[in-house]
Amino acid sequence: MLKRKKYYGNDPIKKLMNDPEKAEKYYKVAFLLNIWMWFSIFLGSLIFIYWTYISLS
Repeated sequence: MLKRKKYYGNDPIKKLMNDPEKAEKYYKVAFLLNIWMWFSIFLGSLIFIYWTYISLS
């Protein structure tokens, strides 16, 4: 097993994840961002399909 180097810096993500309340807020924001991203991809694909259907016919 590899030895891990000790980290001597201020890691904002570690600080965030140590507090359960802040971690929960982070996960909620990440979840909403993920849903929004997939919705925008889906909407963009529908618009692209509609646009190609209109332009080719």
